[in-house]
Amino acid sequence: MKKARQSRRGLDQKNKPPAPAARWAAVFFLFLFCAGAALRLLLCWFNPPQNAFDNHYEPIFLIMERGAIPAKDACFQCYHPPVFYWISAIIGKMALAGGMTPPHMMKLLQFVCCFYGIATLGVCYVILRKFPLSAFSSAIAFGAICFLPRHIYMSAMNSNDTISYLCVAISIYLSIVAFERRLARLGLALLSLVLTVTVFTKYTAFAVLPAVLAGVLWAYHVRLVVSRKQLWLSLLAVLVLPLSVLGGYMAANVKHYHTPLPWNVSLYDPSVHRPRDPEPISFVSFKPWEDVVMPMLAPGKLHSFWTMLYSGMWFDTEPYFLSFLDANGDWWQHYYSWYRGEEPFPGKNPSLSRVTMFSAAGLILLGLVPLALALVGGLLCVSGKWKTLFEASPVHRASLSLFPVLLGFNIAGVIALTVRLPVYNSIKPSYLLNAMPAFMIFIALGAMLLEKNKILRRTTLVASGTLFAFVTVHMLHIVFSIHTLVTQVK
Repeated sequence: MKKARQSRRGLDQKNKPPAPAARWAAVFFLFLFCAGAALRLLLCWFNPPQNAFDNHYEPIFLIMERGAIPAKDACFQCYHPPVFYWISAIIGKMALAGGMTPPHMMKLLQFVCCFYGIATLGVCYVILRKFPLSAFSSAIAFGAICFLPRHIYMSAMNSNDTISYLCVAISIYLSIVAFERRLARLGLALLSLVLTVTVFTKYTAFAVLPAVLAGVLWAYHVRLVVSRKQLWLSLLAVLVLPLSVLGGYMAANVKHYHTPLPWNVSLYDPSVHRPRDPEPISFVSFKPWEDVVMPMLAPGKLHSFWTMLYSGMWFDTEPYFLSFLDANGDWWQHYYSWYRGEEPFPGKNPSLSRVTMFSAAGLILLGLVPLALALVGGLLCVSGKWKTLFEASPVHRASLSLFPVLLGFNIAGVIALTVRLPVYNSIKPSYLLNAMPAFMIFIALGAMLLEKNKILRRTTLVASGTLFAFVTVHMLHIVFSIHTLVTQVK
């Protein structure tokens, strides 16, 4: 173990920039983090508590009233795993006991979700620092995470999404720490506890389990684990607790609700009510240029799986903030009626401002740069050709195995959900943000490969800087628009 630590220190020293450059790099990373945190806090501050994809306050209030987790069919969102709702209910009861009014308590719970989102950025940063990546590639990757519009949107809403992102990121970080300590018992026990909490935040967080399994198996492959006995003991130490608790939870669900993972489509079935295209869902098409012209869900744009995921990652294409940027309230009423499947589509909105359309075009087009970097980095990671970028220890090799599996199972889960429910409700880019650490590492690997070429390095730098500026302008536009509307109402 001592030799392994010395080897890692040697690799870190080799890739570590000189002292003055390291200080400037630290300042720049702090700036990226603070800028990302500020955008999330601003949007959360001005976004009304009820403006979210689903009403997650209802299960929280039921727990606060009854002092127990409600039945899965007690409300539409009650089917979700209970961790988020239980924590929020405890915070809510404490806030009310301290004299806070119900509206302020709701806003507090919204800010708790924002805290989860900001904390995820911090965990992603410490994950990034575990690898001997260049300062340039690390900055590009971390910046892409800090300025990712979809994560900023989600951090401004009250939902169980951001806590799942945070718990998955912590699980990945603790896995890397466990590899550094050659799967010592204490580290595995802590990882097992966090995994148990993680799988009870949201169904999409299940993707972390096969990722950790793959990481431990790869640790044996690279000889971090010497014997098969130690391998089996490590697997048992990490996975028995979360799988046992999850198995008991699913067995209880089968007993009471006749399905291991309840989903309240009997209360409301989106496949019956929500609009869809005549064409079946396509898993091979990719047409982001359509969203440049019409940057929101519309007839003819509800069937391209990858387009909806990509465009929604970089712009509010399933519009929950876009309506604040436009005073044409009558059109939006008709649009949301179509969105719910109640009316025909009202046609293209004639009053969307040039700023809104320009922001949409810029974000969707410039978002292709981090997408390309992530694809290149993902190929490098899967093929093992990342070894041409830096000299890595067995710990790095085991750690890198986490990310393709995490992303792969995350995508597979969204595909399975879409096959089961082939409407746009299933194709939410927010579902893929459990794989944020994977996106970040892949972008870093891609940027590190391209930075060897001066032209590609400068192009990546300019495109990324422009993208971050567009995101900032877009978020401030939303914030100022909401502020203006609130001021007019008062």
